[in-house]
Amino acid sequence: MAAPGGLGRCVAAFWLALAFDALGLAVLLAGVFADVVFADLLIYAGGIGIFLSLVWWVFWYAGNLEVPPEELRDDVGLAPPKGRGDTLLRGLVHGLSLRLSSAFAPAPRSRAAAAELEMQRPGGPRGCPADSGRIC
Repeated sequence: MAAPGGLGRCVAAFWLALAFDALGLAVLLAGVFADVVFADLLIYAGGIGIFLSLVWWVFWYAGNLEVPPEELRDDVGLAPPKGRGDTLLRGLVHGLSLRLSSAFAPAPRSRAAAAELEMQRPGGPRGCPADSGRIC
C-alpha cells in the first residue's frame, strides 16, 4: 500500500535522488556554460553526482516493491515445518553447537580458584618476584 501523497514508502530516498539529480545537473551545466579554468572538473563532478543519484533511485524503487506473503513463502521456502524432520535436524545441530562451544570455551573458574592459581605462579602475585620482601 502506497503512502498518502503518491511517493511510496521510501520518501527520503525519493527526495535524496531528486536532490542528487538537481545538484548534479546544476554542476554539470555550470561546467558546460561557465567560463572558468576548472570547467572539466565541474563536468565530471556533475556526471558523478547524477550517477550517484541512481543509487537512491534504486533504493526508492526496491523499497516500494510489494510481494504478498503467500508468494514469499512459496519462493523462499518459509512454509511451516512439515513433520518431525525439521525438529530432529534442529536438535542435531543444536547438540553439535553445544559440543563445539564447550570444547573451545575456557574452563570456568571460581574466584577462589583464580586467586589460588595467582599465588602459585612462579613470579608470585601480579608479577612480583616471589623472593621479594616488599608488598605489591
